[in-house]
Amino acid sequence: MAENVAEWKRYLEEINSLSQLDYNYDVKTFHETADKSGWNVDHHHARLTVEVSGEPVNGGAFERVREVLRLYQFPDPRVISAVFDPDRELRGRDMLMSAHFLGFTFHFGVRVTEVIDETRTDESGRRSRVWGYAYRTLKGHFEIGEIRFEISKDLESGEINFDIYSYSKPDRIPNFFYRVGFKIFGRILQRYFASSSMARLRAVAVGNEG
Repeated sequence: MAENVAEWKRYLEEINSLSQLDYNYDVKTFHETADKSGWNVDHHHARLTVEVSGEPVNGGAFERVREVLRLYQFPDPRVISAVFDPDRELRGRDMLMSAHFLGFTFHFGVRVTEVIDETRTDESGRRSRVWGYAYRTLKGHFEIGEIRFEISKDLESGEINFDIYSYSKPDRIPNFFYRVGFKIFGRILQRYFASSSMARLRAVAVGNEG
């Protein structure tokens, strides 16, 4: 699976087929149920860098990170990568994910369900510029759930932060070998995804992405 979005046309048929898929769970099963037992509910936070106060600087750290997020170039490609039509509007975008697990490569579909682009004011009156998006799993995915990525800039201090919010649990996996392997290593991979993504974005933010 190509990391370079310029190669997405090689996977045009697979990407187009995702539009025929529905989500692999009813979102109400999570949001409208008080009992969250059985779900992995996570929040990961990282301070990336600081730029001058005020709105994001043209070509600065916030904008560089936002572009890497938009193109889904922040995860470690040894674990997961994605291809998609880069010209399609972000909201509703179907992405063909390539996950590497136990020496195998698995292809799954996800769909962007929400785009965040706003200025927030907290209880103390501090304002932050926030950008990000969320995607949800489609049928055929090993997991069910949603993940949201947000980059924010404190307009007073200039501090730039990155947050990952997610909820998930394994879907029914017919193959016994894969099911056991995912049960053993699934959470380890999720935590590595978060930690490596934050480290890679920090490098982008400070201009050391190599």
